[in-house]
Amino acid sequence: MENPTKNYCNGPIDYNIDNSLQISLNIKENKCRIPASVLFTMSARENKKRDFLFVSKVIGKHLPMIPDTLKIIGGILSRLWVSERENSYNYPTSELVNTLISLDANHNTSNLDNILNTPIKLKNKTLFIGFAETATGLAQSIYQNFSNAAYIHTTREKITSIEPALFFKEEHSHAVEHTLFPYEKDFFNKYDDIVLIDDELTTGKSALNLIRCLPGKYFGIISILDWRDANSYKMFKDEPGIDVRVCSLLKGDIKCSKSKDIISDDVIIAPSSTSLIPFTEFIFPIRESIEGYNKSTGRFGITSQDNIKINKEIGSISEILKRERTPGNCLCVGTGEFIYLPCSISSKLGAYVYYHSTTRSPVHARNITSYGNKNKIAFQSPDDETITNYLYNIPDNFYNQVYFFSEKPLTKKKKEEFNKIFSYFHVKSIVFVCWKR
Repeated sequence: MENPTKNYCNGPIDYNIDNSLQISLNIKENKCRIPASVLFTMSARENKKRDFLFVSKVIGKHLPMIPDTLKIIGGILSRLWVSERENSYNYPTSELVNTLISLDANHNTSNLDNILNTPIKLKNKTLFIGFAETATGLAQSIYQNFSNAAYIHTTREKITSIEPALFFKEEHSHAVEHTLFPYEKDFFNKYDDIVLIDDELTTGKSALNLIRCLPGKYFGIISILDWRDANSYKMFKDEPGIDVRVCSLLKGDIKCSKSKDIISDDVIIAPSSTSLIPFTEFIFPIRESIEGYNKSTGRFGITSQDNIKINKEIGSISEILKRERTPGNCLCVGTGEFIYLPCSISSKLGAYVYYHSTTRSPVHARNITSYGNKNKIAFQSPDDETITNYLYNIPDNFYNQVYFFSEKPLTKKKKEEFNKIFSYFHVKSIVFVCWKR
């Protein structure tokens, strides 16, 4: 892929992927003037419903990032929401934006503590809902800025001990089915505002599908990117009986044309003869879980009062894990929907730490300039052998150490599989981290 023609805050950006996929963007609005190159790049999806993927650089999914990036982007978007919903100018974003643009691996964001550790009180009782799997970390990082809010995220996990409250479809996705499992039956009836959070809007159909299932009349959508066209805007405006406000960092148009199929680079599979490297394992106790899933993730619903306990857990675990740090670059890996907790812990492990997570999303891997997914490792999900997961963008001879975070304990076989994968990339040691009741 050639370099984008521009990385300006506004105006046209063109991507040409392997002379096969041409993507033209026209940025019309950029509220914080964050260069597009700071927020995302592009890749080609293995999905007939949609050929392209916005590969975010700030949510900890496909691409490695400095862990503090997640709380900074959450701080920016939460303040934009208050500004637009309440017409309030009491929460400026300039310092957060400047730090995001200049952030590097030898970071120190202590100057942001007073900003990010001072909760914002909303005028309306608000429920935030994150979209699995990509936006679960982003959504929780937005929600945790508020002192009087609640949070839950959709899930694709198979949970049998609780009856699902809602079920809807994400039509363009590689995995279309979403479910919500609040532990309280009347969970959705307590809020004046319900705000959906995703990393990008292309048509808004998925968000509208969920809104149609929810009670209430006032809804919001928070997104980093908004590419809706005139028909999509009309679709929201014409929806009867509801008011929907969309808050995003960047708005624009997108056009995509495909001349031929992308040919992926080979999936990397570590040879069976790959030698194992030293590893340690930490299993932390969970006080509250459902089928082994940690309630602190918000999968079953949490409120701002829970944040004190969650932040304490993050602090105590990071102090223990920091003792295991070795010199050099360190990669922290989250799994699937399990993003916010491991990323928050990773942010407290020191300098030269990078974070991203495994995903269900199948994307073409191409080792070409400015492309979003350089390489691809495929493996079966630790929780469901019928589901293929992927890990992208692991460079060779770059990371000395890996922390691998899983919501539940891994089997011996899975630990050996991941050990061989990271050994293949010449990682020197692994720390497996999980939770168990």
